Amino acid sequence: MTAAVRHQKIRLDPVAVFTLRCWARATLWESCEFDLHEAVDELQAAAERDGLAALICQDEVQRIMAAAFGGVR
Repeated sequence: MTAAVRHQKIRLDPVAVFTLRCWARATLWESCEFDLHEAVDELQAAAERDGLAALICQDEVQRIMAAAFGGVR
């Protein structure tokens, strides 16, 4: 048997997580899994819901999304 795993609180950087989500959705958009509006609307909703837009400002949220989607086409 293996020893029980201790649960630790791990604090993830919300900007890094959002950036990775943007790149993942951009890749799925590139492979035609989503249309563009479907892909970015979900990201925008998540940024607002999770407080990221208030934390880093809406312009930075848009910049992160644009970098991800511009990088795949």
